[in-house]
Order: sequence, then structure tokens, then C-alpha cells
Amino acid sequence: MTNKNKLDLFAISWPIFVEQLLMMAIGTLGLWMAGHVSTSSVAIYGLANQLRGIFDRLFRVVGIGTSVVVTQHKGGGDDTGAREVARAGLAASVWTGLIAMALIGLAPAQALKVLRLPPELFEQAIPFFVLIGFGLLLDSIFITMVSVLRAYTFTKDSMRLTMAMNILQVVVSFPLVFGFAGIPAQGLMGLGWGQVISRLLVIALLGLMWLRRLHIRLSPVDLFRLARGPLSGILHIGLPSAGEKIAFRIAFLMTVSMAAGMGTSALASHAYGMQAASWVTMYMVSLGFGSEIIIGHLIGAGKLKQANATLWRALWIAMGITVAGAVVSCFLTPAAIGWLANDPQLVSLITTIVLLELILEPGRCLNVVLMGGLRAAGDVRFPVKFSVVSNFVFGAGLAWVLGVHYGMGLPGIWIAYVADEWARGLIMGWRWYRLGWTTTARAARRRILKKLAAAC
Repeated sequence: MTNKNKLDLFAISWPIFVEQLLMMAIGTLGLWMAGHVSTSSVAIYGLANQLRGIFDRLFRVVGIGTSVVVTQHKGGGDDTGAREVARAGLAASVWTGLIAMALIGLAPAQALKVLRLPPELFEQAIPFFVLIGFGLLLDSIFITMVSVLRAYTFTKDSMRLTMAMNILQVVVSFPLVFGFAGIPAQGLMGLGWGQVISRLLVIALLGLMWLRRLHIRLSPVDLFRLARGPLSGILHIGLPSAGEKIAFRIAFLMTVSMAAGMGTSALASHAYGMQAASWVTMYMVSLGFGSEIIIGHLIGAGKLKQANATLWRALWIAMGITVAGAVVSCFLTPAAIGWLANDPQLVSLITTIVLLELILEPGRCLNVVLMGGLRAAGDVRFPVKFSVVSNFVFGAGLAWVLGVHYGMGLPGIWIAYVADEWARGLIMGWRWYRLGWTTTARAARRRILKKLAAAC
């Protein structure tokens, strides 16, 4: 079953935007609660979020691959194939989440050493990272299940579930962090428990939503069975994307390690800076997701001209909103950080960072929206190859040259982020403009028609 709404960019994108808004609000609230515990809690919480971001990119490889193939099958009228792909994607997400949980939950001290967390913070960080390890499994499952729901164009339902998860997280976290009605204050651990409990409950609701909306009845076997046929389609999109996303996160992790080596204040500033940037990126991400869903359906139906028009329209809308958001952030973020943390050094660093964000965000917008369109068309290999090179040359390499070698510190790292995003964004724009994506788009359409013909 597919949502009866038309493939309208606004109708599909605005619920995704609300999801992004809620996630950003919860992330900011988490930093606020951590900040009221201690500055070290902010550093640990921010570092944990960066680690989760690394695995989030990996989890979204499965989610994105599943979503793209589902949209293509739905656009081509192959409902049975879409359900098979959804089940295979869920099983892949379970196995991926289990691996992540084993790596972090069973060896937190080793992870913290790699991340170069100051040794004096280990005692506080280790139990929190054990809890985060279990949360990674839940994140993996949640991402794929929500991605499938969106691929069927039920973006309003995914928004409601995200809203429920965020409300539950606040309701559980707040009394655990600060203590309430006889509940002892657990500080940073309260944030971890809030994340885990809220995700468990919402995943159960997602199972019901799959049954009622998508008519996909799940069995315990579905959680672990990796069906070869549907999985190959997911990996055709997902594996190249995995290379790009893993490379990005490894390079990013290298820059986080550089920031950690600059001291607790620099690491906390990095956490605040990334949170401020996320408020701007949510606009482009929601439009990027929305256009990717629509383009996938159009390509499955063989409507390449409409897919091209959809991409450019989404890009220009996203660019305008992104620039406006970056300007607003430039004025509001330093004042907000001054209110959250009474530390002049933090405020000074953040002020410099948000000025650099004015240049960075338009480049990131190009990258996010265009990569989504290329993925929906199945054109992932060339963009991935260039992105991997850019991540390490401009992202990590330039960050070390400017931030460490020339002593520019955190601003030097941010300049490297600017160079990386613009390099990738411009190349993706060139690829789409030259219609390099149409070959894989036509191949996807032929595969669907062949499968439908074989089923008749």
C-alpha cells in the first residue's frame, strides 16, 4: 500500500522537516541537561553523539539502500518486490546494529582511547558508552523501519512516531538526570537511559505501523533472515554509499580527535558548534529526503524528465532556506551558548565557527540534495569515489594542516569542513547537470519491468 497523497515535494518534505526539528530540539536539550551537570558531561555527551553519528551513517546505508529500492519498486508497480526488500533491509539493520553494539558496548575503554578522550573523564564515560552501545542496535532498527515507512510516502506517520519517541525521551531523561519524586539523580546516565527506553517503545509501535499501513507482517525469522535477491538490490545502492559515509565519518572522527587533543574546552566547543550547524542542516536534509523519495518513484515509473525537474526545484528551495537559516544562526548561536555555558572561551570559539558556517552551509546544501538525487537514480559509484578522496584530502588533511600544524585550532578545522563540502557539492552538481545519472536510472527501470514480466 502507498499513501494516497500525490508525490508532492512539500507534502512529503514537511513532516520530515518536523522530524528533523524535533531531533535537533532533543539534541539541544540533551546538551543543556549535560551542561547543567558539568562541562565534562558536555564533552562526553558530545563525543558520544559524534560516535553515534559515525554508526548512524553506517546504519543509514542500509536504510537508504532499502528506501531507494523500495521507492523504485513502488514507482514501477511491484508491491510484492517492495515488501521483500523491506524485510531484507530490516534483517540487515539488525545484524549491523548487533555488530555496532558488540564493538562499543563490550569495549568502551578502547573506543574512548581511539577518540582521545582526556583520561580524567574515563570513569564517568565508560558506563555511559556501554549504554550507548545497546542504543546503537535500536538506532539501526529504527532508521531502517522509518526509512521504509517514508519510502511508501507515509511521512506523516514517521513524523508522529518520531514525535512520540522524543517526548518519551524527555519524560524519561529529565527526572533521571536531575532526580525527581524520590528518584536519585543519575546525571549523564539518565540521558542514556532516556534514549534507550524511548527507542524500545517506538520500535514496537513501528512494527504495528508496518502491519497496518504497509501490510507487512513480521515474524522473528524476518529479523535475522538475509534474503539474497532483495539484499543484492539494497547492497547495489548501499555498499558504494557505505564507502562514502564510512570515509566521511572516519575523516570526521580524525578531526574530532584533533579537537579533543586541543583540550576539554575545544571539544565542548566542537559539540556546541555541530549542534548549532544541525539546526541549519535540517532544512536541506528534509528537502533532500523528500526529493529523493519522489525521484525514486519517478525513476521506477520511467519519468526521468520529471525527476530532473524535481531535483532542481528542491535544490533552489533548499538553498534559499539554508542561507537564511545560516544568517539567523550567526546572530543567535553565540548568545544562546553564552546562556547555556558561562565560559567566555567557548563563546569566542563559537562566534568564529558560526561565521564560517555562513560559507559552509550553501556548499553542504549542494552536496546533500544532489547526492540524494543521484542515489535515487542508482548513480552512486562516481560520486562516492570523489567524496572519499575529498573527505581525506580536504576534510581530515586540511584540518590537520590548518588546525594542528599552523596552530589555528578549531577554526582551522572548520575551514577544512568548508573546503570539503564545497568540493563535493560542486562535483555532484556537475554530475547531475551532465545527466550522468540517466544510465543507471534507465537500468533500474528495466530491472523492474523484467521482474514484473517474469511474475506474470
